[in-house]
Amino acid sequence: MRILELFAGIGGFAAAVPHLEIVEAVDIDQMARDVYSANFNHPYSTKEIASLPLDWFSRLNCDVWWMSPPCTPFTQRGVQRDLEDTRSAAIKHLIQVAAVLRPSLIYLENVVGFESSQAYEMLRDKWTRSGYHIQTCTFCPSNLGWPNRRPRVYCIASQEDLLRSPSQPAVAAIPLSQFIDANISPETHPTLWLDSRTVERYFDAMDRVAITNDTAIGNSDQPPITACFASSYGKAVVRSGSYLETEWGYRRFSPREVARLLGFSDTFRLPESLSIERQWHMLGNSLSLPAVRHVLGGLSGIGSCASVAAYRCLRRDEP
Repeated sequence: MRILELFAGIGGFAAAVPHLEIVEAVDIDQMARDVYSANFNHPYSTKEIASLPLDWFSRLNCDVWWMSPPCTPFTQRGVQRDLEDTRSAAIKHLIQVAAVLRPSLIYLENVVGFESSQAYEMLRDKWTRSGYHIQTCTFCPSNLGWPNRRPRVYCIASQEDLLRSPSQPAVAAIPLSQFIDANISPETHPTLWLDSRTVERYFDAMDRVAITNDTAIGNSDQPPITACFASSYGKAVVRSGSYLETEWGYRRFSPREVARLLGFSDTFRLPESLSIERQWHMLGNSLSLPAVRHVLGGLSGIGSCASVAAYRCLRRDEP
């Protein structure tokens, strides 16, 4: 299988499918490339995707395209300029290129709201005219019992009608305590703690969780689930992620803990040369690996084209 990883960032997709080889990863962020290269040997191009010519994609001749374009044009927290946003130039370009080259499978991940955007309407129109069958669904890792909310829209385009919506499995919740570093204290990680003035000011708006008996703040009947960690975590106090209640007060989750909640193993390298703020930013722009693995199984049926081979390969179970 030949796979193209677009908007690769730090390598969320590559980490989700370690049994597959990425032919090329592409992103414009040099620091993200450094993190990616510290963990994977796949070729990584630091390029502006909107400027890549058709023959560049044609030469790669990839069967599967993965793309997770910038969400700011579509997020509810933004101004939702959609296709008018300059950051939509890359996805507009890819919609056109894919309609011409017609790779066997295309996966796209973005924020909830993308499915009602002008960009999605353009995608659906162009790709349907090019013979694709398209399935769009919303999925969250919490559906898998993962203690993190990160609902995302996933769009899957296939040359054959092999698609189905990913199932909603009935699974037991995974305790949040399994993701927490018990060795963190104000002495070892002083920058993680919120000062009392900040806590008092934002207390009611903060998403607060505790791991005592794995119960949530104010609701002992439900296990704690962390909020979606955004790229603004560490800068914005509210609506950017959760805060952990400890015996010393409230603290931010460390980058390593955020990485675990996204499904990255502890062997995934986060270079110490990067500031803690930069690590949070990159992780906030990455993917939920359990959700990606689950959505990759969003195909069914039997056929003979390359998309079937891609489906069978992508469906390999990984821990």
